[in-house]
Amino acid sequence: MDGLLSFSGTLVKLPPEKLLNVLIVDDHEVFRYGLRDLVNAIDGFHVIAEASKYEEAQAKIEEIPIDLVLLDLHLPDVEGTDGVRQLRKDCPQSRVIIISATMDDQLLLEAVQAGVSGYLTKDTSALDIVKALKGFRRGELAMLPTVAAHVIELLVQKCHLLETELSIQQRDEAKELNDSRSDIPDTLLTSPSLSSYTSLPALTPQEEKVYQLMLRGQSNKQIAAQLYISRFTVGKHVQNILHKFGVTNRTQAVSYTLFEGGNEL
Repeated sequence: MDGLLSFSGTLVKLPPEKLLNVLIVDDHEVFRYGLRDLVNAIDGFHVIAEASKYEEAQAKIEEIPIDLVLLDLHLPDVEGTDGVRQLRKDCPQSRVIIISATMDDQLLLEAVQAGVSGYLTKDTSALDIVKALKGFRRGELAMLPTVAAHVIELLVQKCHLLETELSIQQRDEAKELNDSRSDIPDTLLTSPSLSSYTSLPALTPQEEKVYQLMLRGQSNKQIAAQLYISRFTVGKHVQNILHKFGVTNRTQAVSYTLFEGGNEL
């Protein structure tokens, strides 16, 4: 069973006899004509329309059902992966394969993140283009094996970079929080434990920590950084505290010890 695959979509299986309507978008006429003849010679593909710029392609998409767009990244009216994103928006049911004169790491990664189903360069041999398109029908990505392997490397590098950036951000936020605490009066930092308020509802140890920081005016983000927990977890603790106090917002919860506990912080 054949299928269509993209990085942002799921496998869509097709019967072997299903003919894919193809739109070629390229501003080089001679290359476009040659690619049209090559694609039409492959079983299961039919070039139903052509365009030399994105505006023309958009008009064709509105008139004709398109299954696959073979797209050049350098068009007179659209440059780079902007065309891919616009196509995915205008015609989400169509798959997009890049066939462009250039390929660098940045373009390749941007194209993959935009949801392409393949990336080929114009100097790819006719035989390799045919193999790639036949593989696309089987549910594979239309890429040379070396390019597909390089995509995985780029994605792994991107993940490591994001992890590093997140770690640095968390470290900076923790440092900023610790610096800001140095400006808090000692009397506030040494406020009595909630356990001294005998009339308060019972809180868990973690809820008590969260509430103490709420009393100091800290946001969920700041509390998460201080206690090394996620903001989602802080939010759950805050909701539990509000429920136990029988209040509806943080301001009422912070005021609870003043009016219900009978003490002043």
